[in-house]
Amino acid sequence: MSTYIMTCRITFFGNQTRDDIVLRFVESVRIESSWKLLTDSATITLPRRVLKRVFDKDKIRDVFRRGDRVTIELGYYDSSDNKNQGLKTEFEGYITHVSADIPIKIKCEDEMWRLKQVPVNYSKANVTLKELLKDILPGYQIDANEGELLGSVRFSETTASQVLEKLKQDKNIYSYFKGSTLVSGKIYSDDSNVESHYFNLERNAVSNNLQYRRAEDVKVQFIVRSFVRGKKSEFKIGEQGGDVYKLNYVGPSYAELDKLKEKAREDYNRVKSDGLEGNFVAFGTPSVRHGEKVELDSTLYLDRVGMYYVEGVNKSFDRSGYRQMIKLDRKVS
Repeated sequence: MSTYIMTCRITFFGNQTRDDIVLRFVESVRIESSWKLLTDSATITLPRRVLKRVFDKDKIRDVFRRGDRVTIELGYYDSSDNKNQGLKTEFEGYITHVSADIPIKIKCEDEMWRLKQVPVNYSKANVTLKELLKDILPGYQIDANEGELLGSVRFSETTASQVLEKLKQDKNIYSYFKGSTLVSGKIYSDDSNVESHYFNLERNAVSNNLQYRRAEDVKVQFIVRSFVRGKKSEFKIGEQGGDVYKLNYVGPSYAELDKLKEKAREDYNRVKSDGLEGNFVAFGTPSVRHGEKVELDSTLYLDRVGMYYVEGVNKSFDRSGYRQMIKLDRKVS
């Protein structure tokens, strides 16, 4: 009979004063991730025995320095056949802070932390989102929404991350890192081909905080844009005061306004539908990331059956277990 044991591998990559450090056990790990947050973050708490046996606690800040690169891999180990069960990379980033107290807590941020160090002084007329990001972030792989026209922009004495934050606040353009790629202006379209994850809420979920919502209680506004042969059309449908979605339609099939409105109304009705809101807590596998889809099943409550997009995932790894708190977004179908 298989017995699954939690396992981890935390790698602190070498710097000018030391080689790589690889830890196979920690007191705890916390990871917070969402396309709404701009920056994914993680907190690693080191056990006291690591400090006593491996490091001099008085020199811990010399060992772990701000800006050191970190990866966090989590999973399960099958003791019956000595097989690693899906040790997966759950976080990649950099150390941003090391506590002075014991136990030592090491706070980390993903690649967005580096963008906080990139100065920006930029001005251009009639620029697209992709052009802007390529100009201010040379060397980065950019996956930006095609055809997103920003018009004339001016940013002075700021940073790349502050530019992304302003785009989010002023234009509802969300950005986040997916590995080493900066995704901007896209939420779910780039993950549309990723296989969904199945959860039975009675068998695979530890707990849930899900509430059923009716379509008439959902407030949604769509900002609809089309780009055809250089001509731009824009209109809004829905209600103010709720979630805002920006939809860009590119191609000759959307040249006629009536067809464009019909397509936008179909997408609007798909979002403004009966469904669930809230979150549920599952075990560590299958590993879920924001932007992916979860298929929910229930033997007790039929109204909880359906496919949903994932807005965010908070992961915890400690003595109480390996858990994922998965926050739902809109229903897929």
